[in-house]
Amino acid sequence: MAFLAGVDEAGYGPFVGPFVVGYSLFRVPSHETNLWDCLETVAAKKPGRGNTRLWVNDSKKVHSGPRGRERLERTVAAFREILEPQIKDTHSWITATPSGDPRWFQKTPWLQSLPTTFCPQADAGRGRLDASAVRRHLLEAGCTLDGFGARAVSAGEWNQLLEETRNKSDALFSVTMECVRVILDRTADAPLRIELDRHGARSRYAKKLQAALNPQSIETHGETSGGSTYTLNFGTRKVQLRFSEKADLSFFPVALASLAAKQTRERLMDAFNTWWGEVIPELKPTKGYGVDGKRWLAEVLSQLDSVNVDKSVLRRNR
Repeated sequence: MAFLAGVDEAGYGPFVGPFVVGYSLFRVPSHETNLWDCLETVAAKKPGRGNTRLWVNDSKKVHSGPRGRERLERTVAAFREILEPQIKDTHSWITATPSGDPRWFQKTPWLQSLPTTFCPQADAGRGRLDASAVRRHLLEAGCTLDGFGARAVSAGEWNQLLEETRNKSDALFSVTMECVRVILDRTADAPLRIELDRHGARSRYAKKLQAALNPQSIETHGETSGGSTYTLNFGTRKVQLRFSEKADLSFFPVALASLAAKQTRERLMDAFNTWWGEVIPELKPTKGYGVDGKRWLAEVLSQLDSVNVDKSVLRRNR
């Protein structure tokens, strides 16, 4: 018996809105278990037209097109149903471990009243059927889902992290390690491999892993532009971490983590746009990226004093 986990992020580049890191954790027969193969009758990277299987892939691919949000929510709802069939609200999801200092949400007006349902476009009955099918096929392959969640970082907390770490890449690494520590705690002394997407152009992680996780020693197996692999030794326990280029396209747990992160950000941006739409009715919603993010900020910053919102909880410094 071993564990296989994936970690991925959403919302690294926007000017406004939260940054989110998602994770998923599976108990598997071996670290080489291919979960897409195990679940091929119920989930696929890109089901064909008319195919009813769940989409599990890079969140940008799942979320694309007019039915993207529906596909995203259906998959996230199914896997959450496996672990928490009685808990479907956004607040419970956001405040589950790992979660940050709740004071940052209290300082952010649009995060004080979160949307009730986490996956509102997912049909509850279908979600139960999807979860049952996924659970059954996992068990047939000798696998179980043992963890699924996300860590949301508000803009204000993100700015504080930037001050503490002094650069954006280190802030990303810091939040990622919060999820990694949760995975380590939940797997006790069992063999564990954690797959992660490569962090920008970084190829060397050993010193940062040592500082963040405090293993007795680290073995470096390779550090290249394509990926970096390490074995962390905690007494008799060995934990492997692999940072790979486009890991969400290659590893099921990373793809699922990507979907958890994306849905979390989407739901918090729903709250963001609802709040601002009530304060400034003529304001068009935004996702916070690129030209549209700049457009939105230009419209809001000119009226910020009148709505009594601190710029430090609104706009990301980087």
